[in-house]
Amino acid sequence: IQAKFEINKYLKNDDDERRSGEPGREIVDDAIAFLNSRSDDRPFCMYLAFGNPHDPRVAAQKYLDQYERDKIPLPKNFLPRHPFDNGELQVRDEKLAPWPRTEEDIRRHLHEYYAVITALDGHIGRLIATLKQLDQFENTIVVYSADHGLAMGSHGLMGKQNLYEHSMKAPLIFAGPGIPRGASEALVYLLDIFPTLCDLASTEIPIGLDGKSLKAVITGQSRGMRDSLGLAYRDVQRVIRDERWKLLRYPHVDKTQLFDLRADPDEMHDLSADPAQQPRIEQLLAELRKWQADVGDTAPL
Repeated sequence: IQAKFEINKYLKNDDDERRSGEPGREIVDDAIAFLNSRSDDRPFCMYLAFGNPHDPRVAAQKYLDQYERDKIPLPKNFLPRHPFDNGELQVRDEKLAPWPRTEEDIRRHLHEYYAVITALDGHIGRLIATLKQLDQFENTIVVYSADHGLAMGSHGLMGKQNLYEHSMKAPLIFAGPGIPRGASEALVYLLDIFPTLCDLASTEIPIGLDGKSLKAVITGQSRGMRDSLGLAYRDVQRVIRDERWKLLRYPHVDKTQLFDLRADPDEMHDLSADPAQQPRIEQLLAELRKWQADVGDTAPL
């Protein structure tokens, strides 16, 4: 099955848009123009790939003024330095702030980050308002997500190039007709979005997809579609996690971390040195190897 969009648009200049002070405005302007120009009753599907809040993070003063920089709380797991070499401490994101990280530097980055998110939220709000004006809001499923998070001082890191929760866990929101209000702790991948939309729209789900429909989770008929998730970052980091336990493996430095996410959601207390946890570590490593085999990941652990 081959599907393609009838209309494709790209930013005229991505860097200019990032520095405009109004992140998201150009994309939303085009999306609103599309909605206003529609002359048929066919269902539509829009995919809007916002580049923000990627650095450089520039927001107009009115957005910055909504936050008091000195009062912005630091992450609970803030550290001046990461406790060991995770294999990617010299990548570009980690060069956005000097070592050791200072509270002042992290608050400046968080201030700009929050202001850019606020600006983007405002422009998405304009799009939602247009759907309402066109009487399409009650007939439209809206999905909001991101491709990753950011450390922003957590664990002494700045960017996305790690597999801690703050960087690998992204928001995923479904809203619209037939979708009840609520939240779920189900383990999902972003590649589940496509089959889920097919299912919600009552269209055929193509065979051979790696993703799974989350409709049963969304409607409350199921608690989840998976028992665990496997995660990878290049050849330097691997993760296996279930609803409670998370094991991180750094093969280049022969380092393992184990976190109890139920008791320690900020991953501040590494339990890998506890002899009582060794059977659990072996079980999770075996599960990680099985996941690698399932997806064709041949990198050594």
